[in-house]
Amino acid sequence: MSPYPVEPARAAGPMRLVLSAYPTRDVALAAIAGALARRLIACANLTAVESRYWWDGKVETADEVLVVYKTVPKRVGALFRFVRETHPYRVPEVIEVDVPRVEPAYLAYLGATLDPSSAAPPRGRHARRRGAPRAPAARHPRRTRGRLRRRSR
Repeated sequence: MSPYPVEPARAAGPMRLVLSAYPTRDVALAAIAGALARRLIACANLTAVESRYWWDGKVETADEVLVVYKTVPKRVGALFRFVRETHPYRVPEVIEVDVPRVEPAYLAYLGATLDPSSAAPPRGRHARRRGAPRAPAARHPRRTRGRLRRRSR
C-alpha cells in the first residue's frame, strides 16, 4: 500500500482536471468518447507527448497521447473508475488536479453540461465558492483602509 493519501485533503475548487496518458491517439479518442457518452466529462484535450519513465528497473521512452479530462468534483470518482477499467496499461496514470479558480461562464458551462439540475453558480458581489472559507488575513474590500477622519478647519 502506498504511504501517500489517495484522497485530496483540501480540494475545494469548483472544477477538476484528470490527466491520463494513452499509448495511441485512437485509444485516447475511444476513451474520450466513452467518458463523454457517460457524461463523466464536459470536454477533453489531447496532445502528443514523449514520456520517459522507470519500468521494470530501467528507464523507458515512449510516444504517448496525454488526455486532459475536464469535469466537476462529483464526477471524479466515476471518471477514475472508468479510466481504470478501460485503460490498456497495467498501471494507468490517472491524476486529479484541483482547479481553485475558473472563469464563471466556463463553470456555468460545466455545470449545465454535467449536472443540468444543479443551480447556476452564484454571481455578483457576494458570490463565494462553497467550502472555501475566506483566509484569516483576508479583509473585506470596503475595510481595507482605516476610518475616514475629518480634517480640522
